[in-house]
Formats: sequence, structure tokens, C-alpha cells
Amino acid sequence: MTKTALRFQVGNNIIQSYKRLAYTPWHAIAEFVDNSTQSFFNNRTALEEANKKARLPRPLRVVIDYDASKNIFRVEDNAMGMSFEELTHALHLSKPPENTSGRSQFGMGMKTAASWLGNQWTITTKKLGDNRKYTVEIDVNRIASGKNEVQYTVQTEGIELDNHYTIISVSDHNRKFHGRTVGKIAQYLRSMYRQDFRDETLALVWRGEELNWEEVDHRLAIDINGNPYRKRFQFKVGTDSEDPDDKKDKDVRGWMGVLAQGKRRDAGLTIFHSNRVIKGWPETYRPEEIYGDERNDLLNQRLLGEIHLDGFLVSHTKDAIQWMGDQEEQIEKELKKLFMDYMRFANEPKKGNEESRGPSYREKEVAVLELETELSSNELADAVNLPPMLSEEMVEESVKAVIKQVSENASPRFIVKIGQVTVYLYLQSDMSINDRYLTVEAARSDEIIIVVNENHPHWYQIRGSEGVLNYLRHCVYDGIAEWQATKKLGTIDPDTIKVFKDGYLRIPMEMEKHSS
Repeated sequence: MTKTALRFQVGNNIIQSYKRLAYTPWHAIAEFVDNSTQSFFNNRTALEEANKKARLPRPLRVVIDYDASKNIFRVEDNAMGMSFEELTHALHLSKPPENTSGRSQFGMGMKTAASWLGNQWTITTKKLGDNRKYTVEIDVNRIASGKNEVQYTVQTEGIELDNHYTIISVSDHNRKFHGRTVGKIAQYLRSMYRQDFRDETLALVWRGEELNWEEVDHRLAIDINGNPYRKRFQFKVGTDSEDPDDKKDKDVRGWMGVLAQGKRRDAGLTIFHSNRVIKGWPETYRPEEIYGDERNDLLNQRLLGEIHLDGFLVSHTKDAIQWMGDQEEQIEKELKKLFMDYMRFANEPKKGNEESRGPSYREKEVAVLELETELSSNELADAVNLPPMLSEEMVEESVKAVIKQVSENASPRFIVKIGQVTVYLYLQSDMSINDRYLTVEAARSDEIIIVVNENHPHWYQIRGSEGVLNYLRHCVYDGIAEWQATKKLGTIDPDTIKVFKDGYLRIPMEMEKHSS
């Protein structure tokens, strides 16, 4: 058997296939911004010094002009610019840059994006400190036909050493953007370069408008201590991949938070790579372990965050992470473990929401903390440990005295007949602060008298009509349950009273069901 070799060849017409790449308009345009920002990061010290002299508010400025009707797409930056060698390198298909750890990993972005947008493109560049300006014109169809020599011009006259820029223009467009798409491009670019805006590094101008990112901090829910629901995380994940480079543990960091009020498009995780958004608002990443499968519950409207995955592989179009092995599953499980409390809170209905029921998470936590403090107080310990101050006979006499006083001197707030028994409710503001908060006379078979002391210290802790309603509801149902237990059993059994009262407390919900 004879072994021979074949030469692996890539034809020039591959450049024409770039127009069929699965780009979105914003990810294609971002390729140019990535090149500009990476050029700045690679030469930051020199450029900050140069642009400081120009008194620019931000050291890097990228201006994108687009007009479909005039066949204009133009990107201009004041980054480092390119020397002849660097320009030659940039035009070499699939030749990675020297620094592959940043935003320009593959050496393909500018070429694929420009070819996706149009068939004619021009690059004009001038490097800081160089006395030459280069202009090169690329005809995609000509190169695809096998004529891959590209003509360029060099200008040396009137060139200032301090100037530095790159201008890329694309014409003969393969696709045109109108209306909502133009607006969506602006939305996505705002989101994608939010970290550069935060760092005050980048001024990005799209069709005459300087873009910025609106932070969500002021929209986050507040916990019982007055702090926003926002917490940072950092951990490492490995992989079962056979690739030695992928076996290395990779850092995962970011933050998660809960919006006070949100919508589905506001929530979810934003994925960063090299401080640039790979996948984010308004189409965020939603790990199924946390967000479920296509749900639109409160959690999917309120739980959000940002996750940085710098050491992970990204797709060729830089719009997704290329997961290796079980990386994604590890991240989902770790996030779920770290933020289970946030997940529960995010799914809690809020007061004011038409579909909400019961107290909010914050209201519940405040109440539980206050009750715990109350139960731990020395005052309660003293009250519990003191011997009874009144005998059973004295208690009965005090009840009779209160009932006699209201029957002779006061009018009930309401009288309600329930089957064979009539309930009388008295709200008394002239009772002593030392009188009991509630007095019930339920010994008779046909009536229940309930007296609530409005001068009791507890009354002054009640807030709002809902608070009064719930307090009176418990007082009245205590009285009815006591009467029912006495009537059925001939004695007052605490557990029986609880069973009766439990049924009464369900009445409001049953009434709502029947009315609807």
C-alpha cells in the first residue's frame, strides 16, 4: 500500500461565502468596534497621552455612519491606526493577531463583517508617529474570481505625525437596514459596549447619536436593611474535554440582582467576554436550571445579572459561548446554589400587583425580625415567668364587668346574625390602657359579645385599613371559635378552637371564588 499526500486548498471564492454567515446586523457592526477598541487597549498608554492633548472627554472615539438610501456604511476611529505591515496582516484571511486574548481572536472579524455587509470596501489608515497614510480598496467579487492582488496608495505629503485613525467604508451593500432594525442596532450596541462606557473609555456614535448605557441599580429591590438586592460571585469550573487547554479551570465572575419591578426583556443573564457583551439585553441568556423552560413568571421578569467568561471559547460570530464538556451545567448548578434566596425572592409577588397575594418578601422579613427581637426581650421573659395575677374567678368577674358596662353604655358597631347566633362587636375607646385587648362573652347559646379595647397599646401599632381588618378579623373569629367549641364540647379546648378558627380565616378567599 502506497501512502501519498494531497494538498489542502482553500479557494479565493470563500470570501463570497461570508455574506451568508449567520450574523445579526449588530454583531457584524460590532466587529469593527471590536477592532477599534482592541487597537486602543493594545496601545493604551500612548493613545491616552496623545488624546489627552486633544482634550477629548473619552480617549477612544468610534463614529459609525449608515444610510441605506445613499449606500453609505462608514466607521472611523481615533485608535492607533496601522502601519503597512499591520495593514498587510489585517488583510490576511484567518491570520490571528499577535494578541488573541482580547476582542480580536481569530483574525477574521473585519473581513467577514465587511464582506457580509457589502462587496466593495475601502480602508484608510494612519498610525500614530508614522508619516504615511495608506488607502486600500477591496473588491470581493474580483478576489473571488482569483485576482487577489490588492492595489493600495501611500500618501506622505501633509501628514502630521500626531494624527492616528482608521476609516473603513463599505458599499455595494448585500443587505440594507431600515426602520426598527436601525433602532435595534443602537439598542444592542449600547448593551454590548456598556463596560467601555462605564470605564469612560469609549465614545461610540451611531448615526449622529452618542450611545450610552443606562444602569439598573436604581431599579433594584431593597432588602430589610435598605441595601439593594445585588451580590457578586466568583468561582472556577473545569471540563471533561480532551483538549489540554480546555481542561484548565476557568474563572467565572459577575453579579446577580433582583429588580423591584421588571419585564421579561429586562431579566436574564448578560454574558461578557473580554468586557464585551456576547449575549445580553434585550435577548439575554437564561440557564434552564434557574429560569426554567420558556416561563414568564416573576422570576423571569425580575432576576438579572452579568457573567464574565473570559477564558471560554466564543463562536466565530461572537454571539455565543462554545461550551466544552459540562461547563454550562457546572455554571448553572453553582449559580443556583449561590442565589437560591434571590430566586425565591424574585418569584415573590409584590404589593400593588393585581395578581399578588399576601405580604411581600421584604414585609415578611421585617415582621419576622421584629417578632424575633420582641420574643428575645427581657420584658417578655418577665411577663412569661411572672405567676398569674388573677384567679379564674377574678377573670370571670372582670369579663362580666366589661360586658355589663358596654351593654348599658355603648352601642355595638355592628350586629350580625349567623344562623341561630347573633354577634355583637363593640370597639371601645374609653376603656383603660390596663384593660384586656379583647373581651369575649360566649357562654350563651344564641349570642356572642366581642369587645375590642381601642385604648390598648397594641391598637396603636396597627397601620392602615388592612391592618385594622385583619386584627378585628382575628378578634371576632377568636370569639366565634370559643363559642362554637363551648357549644359542641361543653368546654373550651385550645386545639378545637384553632381548628374552627382556621376554617373562618379561609372564608374571604372562598367568597372571592364564588363572586368570580
